[in-house]
Amino acid sequence: MDTEKFKKNVIRFFSNPNTLTFIFAIVAIVVLYKVYSYMVDNAVQPTNVYYANTNLFEDTQITSDVVNQIEISGSFLSSQGGALAQNYNQIYNKYVAKGYRIPENSFFYNEALTSEDADDVTPFTNIKDNYTIFRLEVNFHNTLGCSIMDGDYIDIFLKTYVNDGEGSEELLVYNMLVKSIQVLLVVDDEGENVFTTTADGEKLEPKYIYFAVPIETYKLLEIAQRGSQYDIELVPVPRDSSYSENPEEPSIANAKLEDLIYSQASAWN
Repeated sequence: MDTEKFKKNVIRFFSNPNTLTFIFAIVAIVVLYKVYSYMVDNAVQPTNVYYANTNLFEDTQITSDVVNQIEISGSFLSSQGGALAQNYNQIYNKYVAKGYRIPENSFFYNEALTSEDADDVTPFTNIKDNYTIFRLEVNFHNTLGCSIMDGDYIDIFLKTYVNDGEGSEELLVYNMLVKSIQVLLVVDDEGENVFTTTADGEKLEPKYIYFAVPIETYKLLEIAQRGSQYDIELVPVPRDSSYSENPEEPSIANAKLEDLIYSQASAWN
């Protein structure tokens, strides 16, 4: 056999553009087939996941008796983008996070789960130095139908009435007293978060708003709430949603109202 001639024929064969195109086409078809087969196998391959066999409400510990297992297709799991808790250890003994409810027959999603340590963290955990918590009494109406929520920014307006001497009251002042306050918690008369989903589906009515303010601002608000000469109401007024992107620190917004409150302090105490 003429080796040199064979080599030349091989080189000539693989140097032919048509030959190379044909080879590349065959390789591409094989690669595409392998990728397609892999994707199909993963899409149809059953995968075990877990679901709740009863309704679970926030702060509820997830125990083994409320968790069932089911097989689903791999394609569904992939479509969730990692949001689904697939591992049993991601679910067992965890808690339903605040603001979430896991309905019966629903899968467990990572964002709806929290650890015991995380569950113990309250809105009052990381209050700034020289700040303290103030509790403002509210109702369904002055929270605009319970539309003021945890994390919202509000201003506090002071509304004062004066007795006209004939048994009725006349509005004397309605103006901003303190601005840029972030709401930490809105609770009902039993201290329950009004945005909690209760087991019986009952909607809770707001009774108090909690927020943190500098100690001097706290003193001012406390004195204002104890007024007797004037009928004083502290009214929460929500900021628009864009304000929370660049909020200011809480501060007293009206020096004249501040002076008015402190001038009456001796009579109110």
